[in-house]
Amino acid sequence: MAQKIVGLILAGGEGRRMGYQNKGLLSLQGRRLVEHVIDRIAPQVDQLYLSANRDLDHYRALGLPIISDDPKWRGLGPLAGIASLLPYLEENQRVQIVSCDGPFIPIDLVCRLRGGLSKLQEDNLEIKAAYPATREREHYLYLQALGEDLQVVESLLEAGDLRIRALLKQLSAAPIYFDDESAFVNCNQPQDLEALERKNHEEL
Repeated sequence: MAQKIVGLILAGGEGRRMGYQNKGLLSLQGRRLVEHVIDRIAPQVDQLYLSANRDLDHYRALGLPIISDDPKWRGLGPLAGIASLLPYLEENQRVQIVSCDGPFIPIDLVCRLRGGLSKLQEDNLEIKAAYPATREREHYLYLQALGEDLQVVESLLEAGDLRIRALLKQLSAAPIYFDDESAFVNCNQPQDLEALERKNHEEL
């Protein structure tokens, strides 16, 4: 039986740099940011969940199952969203994490990370996860790993280590290189959205 791939869109953050607005629900090119993400990631996975903690009615209207942070992890960042997914996973499922504010992620993200990870593991079984990187930077919030390996996230939360880098270290995660940095543009601040809108207008 083919290994199932579960996608998780992280949309549960506070959006501090966006003036505490819910980033996934902000508009880009006439559509919400999260809708752009769904269009790109949904065809690449067998099951897609959305991690969200507020504006739940708006997110439910998108037709995806919503996972809110377990109360004991609430407000502890992306690791809380990942930990809250774990009870929904079946045995031997692969997980692809993506962010709600990355509207142009590659349409082959999942297969390239999976292929790259498998190749790396031929030489080093300690590597349990992979994430995309370009010449400009690394993109940790797009990591891919087996659900069973992601269980270590709970011990990090219990220890108060909330860094995504801490999770990657625990998993001996390795980068898989992509050519196009623009595919991983994210919208953390109002000016990021404004720049993308201007670029779209100029291209039209």
